[in-house]
Amino acid sequence: MSLKRFFASGFISLLFLLSGSVLAFQNAQSELLSTPKKSLHTFLHWQQTGHLDLGKAALTMKLLEGTEEERIELATELKKVLDARGLLVEYEAVPNTRNYVDSLSGLQQYILFDELPEVYLTKTNNEWVFSKATIEQIPELYRDTFSSLVEAVVGELPESLKKDWFGIQIWQYIAIFCWLLLGLIFRKIFEFILENYIHKLAKKTKFTWDDDLIDGIDKPSGFIFMMFFWLATFTNFQLSVTVNHYLSLILEIAVSVGFIWLFYNLSDVFSKYLGVLTSKTETKLDDQLVPLIRKTLRFFVLLMGVILILQNNGYNVASLIAGLGIGGLAVALAARDTLANFFGSITIFVDKPFRIGDWIKVAGVEGTVEEVGFRSTRIRTFYNSLVSVPNSNISNNEVDNLGLREYRRLLTTLNLTYSTSPEQMEAFVEGIKAIVKSNPHFRQDFYEVHFNAFGAHSLDVMVYVFFKVPDWSTELQQKHNFFLEVLKLAKEVGVEFAFPTQTLHVDSFHKDEPRQVGEPKTEEELAASVTEYGPNGSKSNPDGLRIFKDGKEVDFGSGK
Repeated sequence: MSLKRFFASGFISLLFLLSGSVLAFQNAQSELLSTPKKSLHTFLHWQQTGHLDLGKAALTMKLLEGTEEERIELATELKKVLDARGLLVEYEAVPNTRNYVDSLSGLQQYILFDELPEVYLTKTNNEWVFSKATIEQIPELYRDTFSSLVEAVVGELPESLKKDWFGIQIWQYIAIFCWLLLGLIFRKIFEFILENYIHKLAKKTKFTWDDDLIDGIDKPSGFIFMMFFWLATFTNFQLSVTVNHYLSLILEIAVSVGFIWLFYNLSDVFSKYLGVLTSKTETKLDDQLVPLIRKTLRFFVLLMGVILILQNNGYNVASLIAGLGIGGLAVALAARDTLANFFGSITIFVDKPFRIGDWIKVAGVEGTVEEVGFRSTRIRTFYNSLVSVPNSNISNNEVDNLGLREYRRLLTTLNLTYSTSPEQMEAFVEGIKAIVKSNPHFRQDFYEVHFNAFGAHSLDVMVYVFFKVPDWSTELQQKHNFFLEVLKLAKEVGVEFAFPTQTLHVDSFHKDEPRQVGEPKTEEELAASVTEYGPNGSKSNPDGLRIFKDGKEVDFGSGK
């Protein structure tokens, strides 16, 4: 073989070797970007300490029409943005297929984080790289994430402040302390403005609800303002992605808690305003509705707050609620009495069978109503104990509302001795009617007073009257006055009140004749007496006994 042919063959072999190396290198690069998962791994892995290779990381920026240094700068900036915002990559969730298609858009693209939908990978020439839209957004994202002033200050810091201490540089400790202090100062300034300026303006109005509103939002608003400041500025500390992830999580939850606190206080302000409105109504039952509304609003705010916090932190609340539905059925069965009491309270507020302060009898309990709650109604008995009656019992039983009576009835029987004469009996009955007529606290259009029965030991007079009084205490006082008048009348007329006694009459002794009652009369005389009390008889008086005064008959009226 000639020397010329030897060099020619060697040159050709070298060309084949070089081309093979180039193809192998290109294939290796393509393999790093073959799937979304591998491309994302290439971007993150080669920017970590210990295996730093920014050239490989910059491969994901191929769509940038520029130099390799510009691609490296973009890759570095995007990595800092993701770390500062605490966006952790879950490699298990990233698809590892070459032909992945987004289910929503139908395009071959993969969005890295829901929080940053503008950052996504797209498939170009069988390689998964960051899209042109992402490359265009990186500088703006970087400016939104980091303060240029802070970066300038950090760049001028001496190396002594950049030394690590437990994985955090000394200047970061100082910055975090100043950051916390500044947030507290801003909160105090915000609350000072609300208390000393906005509150003073609210006091000048003729309304009171605006004062309550400022008092309610004062503290939670200051807390929210402070948390928003911390959340908007924590990315400047350049901490690790793990620290930033948990810090952002804590701050976001704190902001949500601040809003829960705010709406919790607003529910109290709204309930207080409702209390002012209900205080202007005649019934007191709607006053008890205000605490129920306040408790319901508080529970609703807390429940919705917890749901939103769970939802914002990646928990599928819908599936959680669905999962709880099966258990909820068992809980509902176990809590059926509680639910029955709850709907019973709704029935009470809708039907309004009583008001606060009414005297009622229900389910074997008698007393005045003090409070109506979600589960039970509290009744103060007349021996001053407090009884809680389940609302389901009240809705399912008869409620005797003595507090809503227009009149209060008195039904009693007065027992007079058998020594009472007919004239005394008639005078006593008519005298009681006169007492009723003279008292304005009695119902005048209906009452009954009559000689009613011959009792075992007395002559019975029925008294059936009604008091027109506002409460029980006044009723007792009027009863007292009425009975005193009756006592004076009895003394005036000359009748006595009977009580159960046994009287032994000795009519005769042994061998003597028994005591004769009345004058002996013949059968003709007895028949004549019966006729005199019959129709049109001389002694017949079916309309009652006639009483005369100064020779004139006294007309007591019919008693109605």
